[in-house]
Amino acid sequence: MKNKHLSLNDRVTIQMMLDKKYSIHAIAKRLGKSDSTISREIIRNRYQKAETPHTYHPCSKIRECEMTHICGNPDCKRICTHCLGYCNTYQCPEYVPELCKSITNAPYVCNGCDVEIRRRCYSTRYIYDAYKAHAAYENKLRESRQGVTLSPEEMSTIDNIVSPLLLKGHSIQAIYMAHKNEIPCSARSLYNYVDGCYLTARNIDLPRKVRYKARYKHGKRSLSGQQFCFGRTYNDFKDFMKENGDFSVCEMDTVIGSVGGKVLLTLLFRSCSFMMAFLLRDKSQESVISTLNGICSMVGIETFRRLFGVILTDRGTEFSNPLALECDEYGEIKTHVFYCDAYCSWQKGMIEKNHEFIRCIIRSGRSFDALTQDDITLMMNHINSYPRRMLDDKTPFDLAELSLGKDFLNKFGFERIPQDEILLKPALIKKPKYTDR
Repeated sequence: MKNKHLSLNDRVTIQMMLDKKYSIHAIAKRLGKSDSTISREIIRNRYQKAETPHTYHPCSKIRECEMTHICGNPDCKRICTHCLGYCNTYQCPEYVPELCKSITNAPYVCNGCDVEIRRRCYSTRYIYDAYKAHAAYENKLRESRQGVTLSPEEMSTIDNIVSPLLLKGHSIQAIYMAHKNEIPCSARSLYNYVDGCYLTARNIDLPRKVRYKARYKHGKRSLSGQQFCFGRTYNDFKDFMKENGDFSVCEMDTVIGSVGGKVLLTLLFRSCSFMMAFLLRDKSQESVISTLNGICSMVGIETFRRLFGVILTDRGTEFSNPLALECDEYGEIKTHVFYCDAYCSWQKGMIEKNHEFIRCIIRSGRSFDALTQDDITLMMNHINSYPRRMLDDKTPFDLAELSLGKDFLNKFGFERIPQDEILLKPALIKKPKYTDR
């Protein structure tokens, strides 16, 4: 049930309405709660106001009291109330302080009492404060979630079932599903018990716990290895786009298959999220430069400048020759290259996100050596024909026909795939030689 507990705003409302002498029922109606909920909240979280040592609270039984010898004098024949006139000086076993009706009955606190009434009142005073009440609520909630709520017998049962299987290499989820009727808690609680060392088995016995390495903190790269980035950083890219907002931006990256084998060069147009991929023989500057020059030769340098006006990539060694990337084979400028900051792949997040589609078809670690460019083009046709939520359920192919042009798409063999025929599984380009290397 949502909003089951009172919030700080609810408690502030309670305090404000108590100060203005609203009834419990009116407060409950304002907050949409029951009268008993508000009453319990006030009684549970009210606090006694500080008093001086000489504060006088008369006994509620003073009118009918007949106690004697409280002072310890056996010769005294008088009733103690006639002798003292009040009954809160000595430790009388029957002393019960008289309480105001506003304390014993609704509203149970003195928040709404007038100043004149307070001056004449000798009762113990209770105050409701919203912030103190909320702090007490949070402390109680925190304490209730700590430790183990099960009995020792139940914990022993869990330990006898879970620990031996964990030591055999089973996962907690597998153990829980196999012994769900015997374990008196949830799978999440089992993880907490193991992490809190309440069972014989420990974290190191979990199957996947030891496989996770501590997150690596990247140090700063030496400037000598990044000279090619000077004047081409991500901040320079943003400044350039402010002055040249009509330039088309293309994100560039590589996708690795097996180590030392063929790789994919990917190019994504930000304007339409359309991604191209080309099979390279290796991950080298020469392969990347040759591919970009080949694209430029096919479409012409003017078209290349229009569609690939700015290229944003990472600081990989295959992209570390910006002058060669920017110029065609005849030395003419065909594009402008900029680099993301080190370890900030989110600065070209569109292409990183689109790589997930490639990994759905070509699993990580698989070799690209048995594939051809036709296979890669087929894969990209299926990926670019898949509708995207970020494109208002349109496909990259739909927008690419408008921004890139049909002639450009036809030159590289890109074709639309009917939605019902789209396949984003390894079976799309599965071949006998397409195996792990």
